[in-house]
Amino acid sequence: MPQINVQDAKLYYEVHGDGYPLVFIHGGGGNTMAWFNQVAFFAQHYKVITVDLRGFKYSPCLPELAHPRYYHDDILAVLDAEGLEHAAFICQSLGAWAGLAIAVRSPERVSCLYINGSPTPAYSEENWRVLKKGSDVFMGGSFGRGSGIGWNRETLKSKPELVLLYSQIKALNPLPGFDSATMMDDTVKLHPEDFTHYRVPTIITGGAHDDFLVPGSHEHTATLIPGCATYTYADAGHSAYFETPQAFNRVVAGFLNKHLPSKKRVQYATAASNT
Repeated sequence: MPQINVQDAKLYYEVHGDGYPLVFIHGGGGNTMAWFNQVAFFAQHYKVITVDLRGFKYSPCLPELAHPRYYHDDILAVLDAEGLEHAAFICQSLGAWAGLAIAVRSPERVSCLYINGSPTPAYSEENWRVLKKGSDVFMGGSFGRGSGIGWNRETLKSKPELVLLYSQIKALNPLPGFDSATMMDDTVKLHPEDFTHYRVPTIITGGAHDDFLVPGSHEHTATLIPGCATYTYADAGHSAYFETPQAFNRVVAGFLNKHLPSKKRVQYATAASNT
């Protein structure tokens, strides 16, 4: 699989399937492996690209350079390496620090943007309170390690193997691990004036059981991004792509069917219609 040189780091990514490109960008507890349910589903009809953000799994760099301020240029370097003018972006949590930054600063590279479980770098006092709470939990080491934080408690009871798998995937990331405080750095903060000419079709979704952040925080975040739609996964916590992958994939497919260039759309029979 490809590994390219970027600013003082190497960036690992994978390509699966053919068709219009979809770029999947993981959260702070993930890496390329976390998207296995999405790769299997979407690579049947699309070119699916998954990336290890710098400092995660196979994308090594010095700890002080594992910072979200590099994500914009890193991900565009992947598009350039693949000869892609633009793509659809699907981002989980931390991944929005890449996807939304590109949509704001380089909108011509983004056909549409799907975000799940993320306050995003769009600034408001309320958003930053949610982000600070999530950062404290993450740095405390309990998120994703079987404590139940961020998960639908019924899923914890009925699918303990899923919780273990999530933990094992997260453990592939090198220590000391991602410093979530960097997500609140002034260099990555997006202010209201940054969205003055924002036109990228965007949706922010979240889980009704997401106590890692705040259930419903995505609804506030959507008000900070012009034209942004919302969707709530009734049975998921923070990581709907992992906890309820079939529901997640249906909503993403429906969003793509609505917003991709017409010749690039794939009419999945299970695609959601309310996005």
